[in-house]
Amino acid sequence: MLYAVGKYKIGGLVGEGPTWVIATILYHGDKCLLSPKGDFDRNALSTKLQEALSITSEYKLVLGVDAVIPSVEAASQILSFLGEFNIPVFIDSPSPEVRAKSYLAAGELGLGEYAIANGLYVNSPPEELDALRESKLKKAVIIAFDPRDPYKYIQPESRIALLEERLIPLARNAGVELFFADFVVLDPGSIAICGETLRLFKSKYGEPAGCAPANALGSVSKSTVSVDELYGIHGGSAAYLRMMGADFVMIGPLGRVKYVTPVLAMVDGLLGYALRRQGIRLPEEHPIKGLLKKVQRLFAQPVLPGT
Repeated sequence: MLYAVGKYKIGGLVGEGPTWVIATILYHGDKCLLSPKGDFDRNALSTKLQEALSITSEYKLVLGVDAVIPSVEAASQILSFLGEFNIPVFIDSPSPEVRAKSYLAAGELGLGEYAIANGLYVNSPPEELDALRESKLKKAVIIAFDPRDPYKYIQPESRIALLEERLIPLARNAGVELFFADFVVLDPGSIAICGETLRLFKSKYGEPAGCAPANALGSVSKSTVSVDELYGIHGGSAAYLRMMGADFVMIGPLGRVKYVTPVLAMVDGLLGYALRRQGIRLPEEHPIKGLLKKVQRLFAQPVLPGT
C-alpha cells in the first residue's frame, strides 16, 4: 500500500508512486551555510529550493530535503524556514544531541506532518529515543547497519534481520508509526548490495525504503569526471536503486536534482506503465503522465523530410 506523508505518497509496489528525490542541505561545505553555528543564507537557499521544486514538479516526482542541523541553537530557525515549503524534511545531524533537540523543535513547531527523524541507529542513545517519543514525530529513518560488525551487516539477509529483530521494535517503542528503511551505502560497489537488499526487503514489506548513493559519490564532480560521466554515474546509480525497489534516493546537493530527476522520471513512467498493464490503479499524480507521455507524443508525430 501507499503511505501518505502530507500531500505526498510513498511505499507500495515499485513504481506505484513517484520516487522521492532527497537532496542534502546545510552540510559542511554548503555555500548556503554561513557559520558552524547554523546561520544560513535564506534567500539563496530559498531560490535553490524553488528551482529544485520546479524541476521535480515538472517531472511529477517528489522533492524532499535531508537537513543537516549544525547546532542545537539553529534547529528552530532552520526547521521553521523549511516548514514554509511543505515538503518532506529528513531531520539529520552527526550529533545525537542535536538530532534529539531538533526532533523536539519540530514537534513544538507543529511540523510533524512532513518531519522525518533521520535517524535511528543500533546505538542510538536513550536520550535521543526519549526525545523522539516526546516530540510526537511518527516517522523515522531506520539505519539498517551495525558498524561494529561491518562484514556481517553488509549482507542483505543480515540487514533485514537487524531491522526485524532490533531496529523496528526500537522504533515502535519510540512512537514511530511509519519507518523508512535506509540500507547504508559504504562505497560505490556497495550500491549494488543495497540494491539486492532493497529487492529482498520490498518482497517482504511495503514500507518505504531507500539509501544514499551520494555517500559514496561525493568525489564525482565536474572537476574529476566528464559531464557525460557525471550524469551517467549519479543518474545511473539512482535509476538502478529505483528499479531494485528504492522509494527514496538521497542524491546529495540540490544541484544534482536537475540531472538525476529526468532519469528517475523516465524509470518511474515505465515502471508505472508495467503496473498499469497488470491492472494496478496508479495515483492521479504519477510520473507516467510526465516524461514518458512526452516521449509517446514525439513518437506519434510524423517525421518530416529534411528534419
